[in-house]
Amino acid sequence: MADILLAVDFGGSATSIYRKDCGLVLKEPTLLGAIMTENGYEVKVMGNDARAIQGKTDNRTVVFSPISEGVIKSPDYASILLKHFVDKVVPKKSAFAKIKCLVPYPTGLTQEERDAYKKVFLSIGVNEIYFVPRLLCSAYGAGINIFANSANLVIDIGGVSTDIGVINLGTMIDGATLAVGGKAIDAQIVRTVAGKYGVEIGLSSAQKLKEEIGSLYSNDTANMEVMGVDAKTKAPTSVVVYATDVKMAVLPLLTEITRIVETTLNILPPEISADVAKNGVLLTGGFSGIAGLERYLRNELKLPVRIDEESQNACILGAGKLLANINELKKILSEV
Repeated sequence: MADILLAVDFGGSATSIYRKDCGLVLKEPTLLGAIMTENGYEVKVMGNDARAIQGKTDNRTVVFSPISEGVIKSPDYASILLKHFVDKVVPKKSAFAKIKCLVPYPTGLTQEERDAYKKVFLSIGVNEIYFVPRLLCSAYGAGINIFANSANLVIDIGGVSTDIGVINLGTMIDGATLAVGGKAIDAQIVRTVAGKYGVEIGLSSAQKLKEEIGSLYSNDTANMEVMGVDAKTKAPTSVVVYATDVKMAVLPLLTEITRIVETTLNILPPEISADVAKNGVLLTGGFSGIAGLERYLRNELKLPVRIDEESQNACILGAGKLLANINELKKILSEV
């Protein structure tokens, strides 16, 4: 029986699975819903079903991710969730086939933290695991020739972390991971609305605000009404939130990103810096679609900025492309 080749982006916000010859076959939140019992927490729902009950549960039920800041914090629950996802895309009739997984990982992950991922994948029956830096996958997915002698700066703003790095000749020259992403922005939007309007909203409402009216343009007048509760009386109420409110919540993250990028550029060799100045910045990740981001970063960094058309899925699509190009995958693995 032929081997089953999967690319699995097992992130703290979402999990994506690409199967060779099938394409992107799964994308769901990396979430579990568990209820407290006499013997501890018992998992009841996972993935999309867990997200559906987020913010709507009683005191005995918790919805959480076993991965935080790119690091597996709860290995047992991570195994349960990963098995649930893999079982969805690998039919039972394939039980005797070998499963091989390419796993993108954040720039700042230590060897010990990578080993934790390896143990989780092995625990669910995966036979071989190949680790590749997620920025290499993102750049490859965006059509960059990552093996060329021409350096590129890549910024991937994900759900729970932001990866920043410079790639050249199929390897990472320098990079950093910020433990801030889309989820932190959602939490900041919640705090911004509470502080300005005295209304407490849920994280799902904050995410909707970010996605539907999020903008970095100062003259953007877009607005949206959301439901919440009065911070003082706890009575249900609604509030109209503006794009400028979302911008207020987003700017601290972007300020930190530009600071890290500038620090990275300042320590690069002159030849690499010249390449980056010519090639500019590739921006990927779920947050890259916010209006005005490309212009904002271009003005702050004084570099060309490009947002990939498939920015939300660039990493997993790049990992999938590597599955189909085993010789190029071997080049990367020899450098990692």
